[in-house]
Amino acid sequence: MVTRPDILQVLEPGYDLLFERATEVLEADERVRAMWLSGSLGRGDADAMSDLDVIVAVADDALPAFADSWREWLAQITPTLIARALPFAPGSLYAVTPDRLRIDVVAEPASRVAQSLFRHRLLVFDRDGLDPLVPAPRLEGPSAERVSMLVEEFFRDIGMSPVVIERDDWLLGIEAIHLVRSLLYQLFVEMNAPLPPMGVKQWSTKLTSRQRQVLEALPTGDANRESVLAAHREVETTFREHAREACAALGVAWPDELEAATDRYLAKHGIHASE
Repeated sequence: MVTRPDILQVLEPGYDLLFERATEVLEADERVRAMWLSGSLGRGDADAMSDLDVIVAVADDALPAFADSWREWLAQITPTLIARALPFAPGSLYAVTPDRLRIDVVAEPASRVAQSLFRHRLLVFDRDGLDPLVPAPRLEGPSAERVSMLVEEFFRDIGMSPVVIERDDWLLGIEAIHLVRSLLYQLFVEMNAPLPPMGVKQWSTKLTSRQRQVLEALPTGDANRESVLAAHREVETTFREHAREACAALGVAWPDELEAATDRYLAKHGIHASE
């Protein structure tokens, strides 16, 4: 029996027909033992800008042939302007239709459903009773190891700041500012765990209102010495402040020696360490 989840109605016009065609083609293929909606649809937080994300469980012995023929069965579903296989997951792909609709398909062996990393999904059809085997979503808090790595990466990256000055490359300086902003964003997201898996388009959804305000207030810099150095210092100072809070909350030792060595090196090159 095929189920059409109600959440599909939030998508842009055209996705209903794309879903119906995908379901028709995949259900007619006996190699496909079950089909679900995933991504924001599977989590229940989709909106009009969401994609059509699909997971299929394929009979193990049929998966190689299913993966090799992905262009054929995708063409039965829809014409495409972009269609690329995901090399790390045979039978999986992302595609864009002539109407700019987006469909992503992830294929997994039927025998691996119980070990799947995709835990948020809505059933469309199931020939073999696989749906009860889908693991429950994990509720893991922030990772101390991940926070430690982000802090270490921050000091590694800002220690290369003199390259910008010595090479008089202020465009590179702007990229360096964005890199530290990105590390701060990742730190915030990690500290908000557990979060359901969300794609990159749910950028601000992963943040608290306070975190958004912090990131919104940070400068991005202009391509000149004064602007880049001032913006980099502000972003750097902000990262250290919030990283220290995160480390204290998780019992992560602050890398005092790494910080001191980095600050000495920056000072030697005329870059004042954050206070």
